[in-house]
Amino acid sequence: MRIMLAVDDNPYSLDLVKEVSKIIFNTWADIIILGIDTRNNANLGQPQDLMKLLLDYRAILLSAYKEDDECPYSRNRIEKIVEKKQGVYEGYVEGGLKECKLIVRSGIPHKEILQQANEDETDLIILGCNKKSSCQWDEQDVPLKVVNNALCSVLVVKENKSPENIVCCLDQDKITQNSLELINQMATVYNAELKLVGISNGDVLSLKVEKTMQQLFDYYTHRNITSWLEVVDRSILFAFINQAAQQDLVALWIGNNSFLNRIFPHERVSHLLKNSHSSLLFLR
Repeated sequence: MRIMLAVDDNPYSLDLVKEVSKIIFNTWADIIILGIDTRNNANLGQPQDLMKLLLDYRAILLSAYKEDDECPYSRNRIEKIVEKKQGVYEGYVEGGLKECKLIVRSGIPHKEILQQANEDETDLIILGCNKKSSCQWDEQDVPLKVVNNALCSVLVVKENKSPENIVCCLDQDKITQNSLELINQMATVYNAELKLVGISNGDVLSLKVEKTMQQLFDYYTHRNITSWLEVVDRSILFAFINQAAQQDLVALWIGNNSFLNRIFPHERVSHLLKNSHSSLLFLR
């Protein structure tokens, strides 16, 4: 799995890094820590201060590994900053069984995040934006633009807290192994229970969705994760998700032909992102 952390120098990014440190300890994923240089002058040279901040974030990430733990990532300092192409810099670090790349891109935040994710074939983009501190990215609709345009899954970390429940909504039968494993890891890290929610149309629940719900229930209970099955009618689904997002981590499996795609136009996704108190995971 390849995970990209999109960060800036605000407190919500620090909360994000602290949360992700709990996840990477179990996943051994390849990591990219991406900082966005929004300076207007393209001739200001190498972003030394921002690269130093990424190093600090990396140190927090790797603090999840104690001295006796086998850490797959290099703890070495940056040997040099290499300009990969115009406006894109990488802090070169030697060693490590797995990648933990430090990248700075200059430009418009959401465009640079999406571009880097596409270039690296990222499986999961993680960015932070909470209501406690002024979220500059929220003012630019960065989370919304990333969620709506990313080809991969996106986790928006809203607060540095552990949810008691993870609410997983699905209305289709095709779910990737990466998605299954990501939910598994998050439930394990947070010691959370799973609520597997199928979407019905009146009294009708698709046989494929019903079968998938049972398979998911078996998959997670086999891994000692407490799971529950629930059916919600599509007419009240948005209200149900909006309420769940106040305290639970909400995961939405959204496919190309998914009803969830249709009931979550941009304005509803925006409402959910701006008003939820808990983190949101959009799975593709």
